[in-house]
Amino acid sequence: MSYYSLPQQTKTSLLVLALTRHYDDLVDYIRRKFGGREFARDVVHDLCVQLIEHPSLADIEQPLAYLRKASTNGALNRLRNENYRTEWVDVVSELPEHAHLESGEYVLDFKQNVIYLQQVIQGLPPRARQIFLLHRLYGMSQQDIATELDISRNMVTQHYRRAITEIAEKWPPLRLYYQARQQGRHE
Repeated sequence: MSYYSLPQQTKTSLLVLALTRHYDDLVDYIRRKFGGREFARDVVHDLCVQLIEHPSLADIEQPLAYLRKASTNGALNRLRNENYRTEWVDVVSELPEHAHLESGEYVLDFKQNVIYLQQVIQGLPPRARQIFLLHRLYGMSQQDIATELDISRNMVTQHYRRAITEIAEKWPPLRLYYQARQQGRHE
């Protein structure tokens, strides 16, 4: 009996078996690509649940290659979802209590600034974006980030500075903030 003549349930079981056999390899693969062992474990766990709940209907000739691609896609989706959810929660929680009393022009300008900031952050190099979000949104210290991503604290500092510099160059509110700080120092 060939793989192609197996029932779909057996094919899915073989894929889950391949995931079980290569679990540690997949976790290491995602950790190297995206950083963070816990993040990688969550991604591979999500993939396992997905395979069980929604079996693939495609015939898969190379299970490990398929699992790597699926876990990479899962990691990208998880990062996007976490970024958007965290950014939205932070923005909403920081709205002034009187925001509903503001003019429509103010609210529209505020929303446009938030959307533009999201675009600027999404445009950062992946490692700089990851470190910026871990520090600013999750409140992790540079040392904790270095430990989590298995890189030096100096590299964390360099990536964070790069992120802040790019955001300050591309996002007018932060650029104006830094300009005002510089003027205050020179007066």
